[in-house]
Amino acid sequence: MRKKVLAAVLGATMMVSMCNVAFAAEADTQDHVKMGIQMYNFNVGGDWDAIDSQEAVTDMVNELAEDGYEGLEWCNFQLNGDWLDLDQLKATMDEAGLETCGLHYHYDKDDPEGSAKTAVERCQALGCNKIIFAWSNPGLFGIEADEEGNWTPEQVDQWVDEINKVIATLKSAAEGTDIQVLYHNHATELLKGTEGKYAMDMIDCDQKEVDVYWASKGLDGKVDTALDYVNSVGDQVYALHVKDGLDGSICTGEMCGWGKGTYDLQKIVDTAKDNKSIEWVIVENDNPSNFGTTGLEDAQQSAEYAAENIDFNYAE
Repeated sequence: MRKKVLAAVLGATMMVSMCNVAFAAEADTQDHVKMGIQMYNFNVGGDWDAIDSQEAVTDMVNELAEDGYEGLEWCNFQLNGDWLDLDQLKATMDEAGLETCGLHYHYDKDDPEGSAKTAVERCQALGCNKIIFAWSNPGLFGIEADEEGNWTPEQVDQWVDEINKVIATLKSAAEGTDIQVLYHNHATELLKGTEGKYAMDMIDCDQKEVDVYWASKGLDGKVDTALDYVNSVGDQVYALHVKDGLDGSICTGEMCGWGKGTYDLQKIVDTAKDNKSIEWVIVENDNPSNFGTTGLEDAQQSAEYAAENIDFNYAE
């Protein structure tokens, strides 16, 4: 499978037998958008329940490299085990030719400063310079929706103020490093505040990570509308999260692995290619177990689909 994925990503002119280490060394000169995997797949897919040793992590990392992924995007909470040696994890990823393309940070209201500092330290240990505030909604900060689950523009403004406090804490923890602080959207960030701006565009982050699926659900359910948003802020976007789903649906429960839905995945990847600030397309499925697969099975299926159907190369 790895050879098929590398052929799709690098094109026929590159030797697919190239070792992973050499591939990583040439990453800065690659002529394609890179494909990563969000490691949350393995929490919701049940695989992470069995990960309790350095050896088990090594096996998973090597499997994902063999499947053709070029980067792993970790969740901060996945690195909590006292058995996990981050230096060894970094060495394993280096040997496999994998980058850490981002570290997702989840707000810890009980220890915002300490958790931010820990996230920075882990990011540095993994050779990564992107911390991504990964999940929020107004309710996280005690801002209550109405009976129908809606928030007013005034409440959206209030929520963004709270997000920006977390962003400021992360930036303070990262001061003196090369780490940038990003924000990752779900549907709620496409609500508008009192000035008619999307919440996503009022957040004081260094860059954005746009989840195309969730942006679609926050707008009108259509992928093209989500891509219009990406194009409107393209120079601010570092990465796209890409699931498959049912185009035009406002339902948030039908996400699936690549090739199982109706999304024009090539068009999504082409949008990344057209916006040269977008370095990564990151595969993710929040609900692999809902479709009878583990996170790893889902990741492998998406990688195989990408190898056979998607062109990641920039136009010459």
